[in-house]
Amino acid sequence: MRGELKTRLIVVAAILAIIVVGTVGYRLIEGWSLLDSLYMTVTTIFTVGFGEVHPLSRAGQIFTLLLIIGGVGTILYGLGRMVEFVIGGQLTGVFRRRAVRRQMDRLDAHFIICGYGRVGEAVARHFAAHGAPFVIVDSDSERVSRAEADGFLAVCGDATADEVLQTAGVARAKGLVAALGSDAGNIFLALSARVLNPKLLIVARAGSEDTVSKLLRAGADNVVTPYGLGGRRMATLMLKPLVSDYLEVVTGGGELEFRVEELELGGECCAIGRSIGDLEVRSRTGATILAVRRAATGVFDTNPAPDSYLNTGDRIIAIGTPAQITKLEELLAASARVDS
Repeated sequence: MRGELKTRLIVVAAILAIIVVGTVGYRLIEGWSLLDSLYMTVTTIFTVGFGEVHPLSRAGQIFTLLLIIGGVGTILYGLGRMVEFVIGGQLTGVFRRRAVRRQMDRLDAHFIICGYGRVGEAVARHFAAHGAPFVIVDSDSERVSRAEADGFLAVCGDATADEVLQTAGVARAKGLVAALGSDAGNIFLALSARVLNPKLLIVARAGSEDTVSKLLRAGADNVVTPYGLGGRRMATLMLKPLVSDYLEVVTGGGELEFRVEELELGGECCAIGRSIGDLEVRSRTGATILAVRRAATGVFDTNPAPDSYLNTGDRIIAIGTPAQITKLEELLAASARVDS
């Protein structure tokens, strides 16, 4: 944009300079008045087709030819750049929107981040670090441009509007992050998204504790209050600094990256009907099983014993490095569902 503005200013300055040179030239060569010289210069370089003000001498004719070549060429160049800027910008915008639409149409089991403020940007960067597919929705064109500059797929529009959510593929999405700037917007967003996709996992941001219950009633599965989380984090740093350091390591904030992974046991899984001890998870993969959510009851076994048997549909929560989690996936023949 700055380059185009600079080019246009240069073209305007060049035209003004040619008018000045032409006016001075006619006055010196032909001895005409200032007005006649200016009139002759303007009609010549803009090719309006009027006749000569006075008969031209041989030197005046040569000067007029040079003035036509320089003036008309400069004007045509300026008009060409202006047309290129207008039409080219429109075509670029059309092509870009079509490309974004094609990318979103190909998304499946992805996440939708509504709002690219501080919270939404942090979520997007975490998703990108874990290779999770996602699309950003924001009504602020500057934020959308910033998200695109960061290399993320984004769409400009009101996230609370059904058609915008449908454009983002809400019917095919796995989850939605409601990180709009207002609690009222997040409540309406959670309600709309839940209607459009009843199976959607919705995590919403709440500015105050009073809004948490309203978001849950509107359809959010989980609600996060950044200020509450920040307060608990600061208190933990003061009261239990060693615990805080450990959590920093296992959540990927330290030099050694750990992942907490959720794995679902499918019907073809070799672990079905076997105990955790029989699988020898720790010695064979290096990962640790933290909990098992039983498919039959939906209850969490937060400290499963080695003789605990695994059944179809059970979900395992495990911790380990990316390499260890990959080995565990291969051992269980299960597919990863969510990174955290």
